[in-house]
Amino acid sequence: MFGYVNINSDTLTESEIARFREVYCGVCRSLRLGEGHMCHLALSYDFAFLALLLNALYEPEETRGEKRCAPHPKKKQPYAVSKYVEYAADMNAALYYLSALDGWLDDKNYLKLAFSQALKKRALLVMEKYPRQAEAIQREMKLLLEIEKTRVNDLDAAASCFGRLLAEVFVLDKDEWSRYLRQMGFSLGRFIYFLDAWDDSGKDEKTGSYNPLLPLKNLENYEENVHRILTLEIAECAMAFEKLPIVQDANILRNILYSGVWAKYYKGKEEESKGKETK
Repeated sequence: MFGYVNINSDTLTESEIARFREVYCGVCRSLRLGEGHMCHLALSYDFAFLALLLNALYEPEETRGEKRCAPHPKKKQPYAVSKYVEYAADMNAALYYLSALDGWLDDKNYLKLAFSQALKKRALLVMEKYPRQAEAIQREMKLLLEIEKTRVNDLDAAASCFGRLLAEVFVLDKDEWSRYLRQMGFSLGRFIYFLDAWDDSGKDEKTGSYNPLLPLKNLENYEENVHRILTLEIAECAMAFEKLPIVQDANILRNILYSGVWAKYYKGKEEESKGKETK
């Protein structure tokens, strides 16, 4: 359910693309420190966005450098690390650990077990360090699992779980900007959940997996309704973002919110259209 929140590189300058990659590599480096190379597999563009957002809002001191790494062993990659980059990496680790652990307990997938064990030490330290966020992640993931198991026929229930989860993750320190960060996290979380449900609808229909959009799939104007839902959610997120006093990296953040988040949706629509043409 991750990886949707990325840049649209077609409409950014080379320096802006380099800046996003620098922060992305900073999250990756922070995620891997002391935890082995397997941990970089948990890295998500969504948390690079969170790091960039909090960096832009609070403008902390950054440590920059260049390092080779497992994904890029030949050429040194620029990275930027700050308090907020490290926080994003912490949240990335905690969320992926609990997600992988749930996957193991649910379907006894040994790969997910190995993944959860690789992140366990880091994740437990993170949950101890950030009890508010940890409580929200565990509570909402438990509720989400119950909704999926009981196949609740409520379009908003599961999406709101993920929204409430991200709402808490988006807030490191409670201050005057917390309400807008929470609104961003809540709306973006719902957007991600709905987009993931739409993206997986074909697969879920074949396997019989829970998907809150499936009951609507045979109704008239299904695709238009999904697009409307996604548009409303990301619009709420963007409205909250525009209330923040952000100047640094503002163009990159707007690129993501107004364009990048739609990349997989339009790619999916294009593939769907090509599939119909070949039939």
